[in-house]
Amino acid sequence: MIGRPRTTSIILALFLTASVASSAWAAPAAAAGGRPSEPQRKSKVADEKNPQYQYEKGVIALRYGLADEAVRYGLLAVSLDSQHFNGWNLLGSAYYGKREFALALDAYAKAVAINPGSADAQKGLGLSYLELKEPEKAAAALKKSFEINRGYESAYLLAKLAYEAGRFEESLDYVLKSIQDNGQNAAAYNLKGVVLNQLARYAEAAGSFQAGLVLAPGDVNIRINLGIALLNSGEPSKARALFEAVLPEIEQDVLRKKVEEYIKAIKDAGK
Repeated sequence: MIGRPRTTSIILALFLTASVASSAWAAPAAAAGGRPSEPQRKSKVADEKNPQYQYEKGVIALRYGLADEAVRYGLLAVSLDSQHFNGWNLLGSAYYGKREFALALDAYAKAVAINPGSADAQKGLGLSYLELKEPEKAAAALKKSFEINRGYESAYLLAKLAYEAGRFEESLDYVLKSIQDNGQNAAAYNLKGVVLNQLARYAEAAGSFQAGLVLAPGDVNIRINLGIALLNSGEPSKARALFEAVLPEIEQDVLRKKVEEYIKAIKDAGK
């Protein structure tokens, strides 16, 4: 009979999939919560002195991937009005996109100080803290963002932080909230499965991984995790078939070796 191994050493590979969402979820500069545009612009000179006008040009630049231009317009906006929320939020997004996370953090902090009720700015602040390896501060900001609009991105990131801290029930609660709001995120089903596996709810974990594969059928990490859940559930033959099918697609040496060990253990047990 093959034993049921603990999977901590392998399941962290799931975040190769799950963490992709972090950079994509950097809060975009949005007009919500900021000052309204001027109803009518009187002249070119008036435009150049209008922080909202500079912000709007920065938003267009950011949409086209011109982060440096977005920074320039954002800096112009806040130089004209140091309390211009949209300008600081734009700067946070632009700096985050440039991977200048300390500057992004400073900009988002200023945006939050002006408008603490902005879910996007709070989320951007949390993401910046995450990149700067300050998980407790990240969680505090993300919780504020979630309290404001119960966004699935913040819920997912809070689930991930709770998982990494070993708070599995809390992690499960947040990831279920994330899935409830957006059932099309394969990474959330993957994380749910990982948490359930840690809670020894192996059959449920397998079901969650299978749901993730419906959305992302070629995902190597979810397929490995499904194999682990099946192995833990006492279905070694199904697990072996999955492991053997995915093995040629594994690029990481450490992960490949671990899967090979699982296959060998199953074969040695005559399964």
